[in-house]
Amino acid sequence: MAIDDRREKATMLQAKAQILVSHLVRADGAPGATAYIIAPKLDLEIGVAAGVTERSGSEPLTTAHPVRISSVTKPFVAAAILRLWEMDKIELARSIDSYLAVEHISILKNGGYDAKAITVRHLLSHTAGLRDVFYTNAFTQMLPKLMSGQVRHRFTLEEQLKMAMEDGPRFPPGAAFEYSDTGYLLLGAILEQVTGKSMAATRELVDFDRLGLASTWWEVLEVEREGVLTRAHQYEYACGWDSYDEDPPHDLFGGGGMISTPRDLATFFHALFHGQVFERPETIHVMISVVKTMTPRNQNDDVYGHGPQIHSVGDLTVYAHGGWWGLDVGYVPELDMTLSVVGLRRDIRPRYSEVFDELILEAARLHIKR
Repeated sequence: MAIDDRREKATMLQAKAQILVSHLVRADGAPGATAYIIAPKLDLEIGVAAGVTERSGSEPLTTAHPVRISSVTKPFVAAAILRLWEMDKIELARSIDSYLAVEHISILKNGGYDAKAITVRHLLSHTAGLRDVFYTNAFTQMLPKLMSGQVRHRFTLEEQLKMAMEDGPRFPPGAAFEYSDTGYLLLGAILEQVTGKSMAATRELVDFDRLGLASTWWEVLEVEREGVLTRAHQYEYACGWDSYDEDPPHDLFGGGGMISTPRDLATFFHALFHGQVFERPETIHVMISVVKTMTPRNQNDDVYGHGPQIHSVGDLTVYAHGGWWGLDVGYVPELDMTLSVVGLRRDIRPRYSEVFDELILEAARLHIKR
């Protein structure tokens, strides 16, 4: 592609991104929204933003403002687990009772689970049959009080695991796929048990500093990074919930819990797929491989590897992950493009996914395929 052609297409893609995030603010009512794009074929790395960092404020939102990334924490945890696998400290096919603390094995047993039958691979791929802690009666009854600020409670990992034991297993390990935060709570527990450190050991295993993830950290478990901007407010308008006021976050232990910026998220996914995170080239193929279950997946089921979700936009494959508070990040191999989209209004979360997909389709329309 000629230099002038690259510049023209880069300008067009950047302009499209700006239009889309501005529409999220002006038409959809998000206080602020951002997109960050890394597209080497266009010599493009750019962030665009619209709106402000909080509803009643005037500080312009940028792609350098940190946000709670909720479930986008999971690919970071998965990468750390796979680094331990590369280091021969865990085996993916081995049962989790080999790696969990006795207390956690006991909680599983009391809940009707056999830790010997569940493997690390089952946890990574959401095929362990674990009930999702955040959809149990115990948690959903408490959630309105957390949202309103009536209750401020710092959950322990053990409390959340006990909540998840409600009503027993969903299905035998390996029988089916069902997304569950509980599996990533257990992966976080494995990280702690194997490394002898907190889940913040993810920073060392993935080597945040070498990757330039200067504005990414684990809330509560690490001190806030120096020199970063103030965290943006993320809202659920329907119930008046401002995540900024929730201290600590309820999703702290592996299913969520990290803070990052749109730039850092795109940088991390770009690094994953460009050989900068893992020591062995085959590890990324393990990460994106899909476990075959005994029960065939429904056509409408999410497809999930060992950390990233896998879906199609048009005829393009996307390795991505979304977060409950309103964000998406992913990599498109056919375009060699990485992007993140973040919005500050959670109750229009599907719109952020639409913008994410629209930017991929725009890049494809500009013919930047490999």
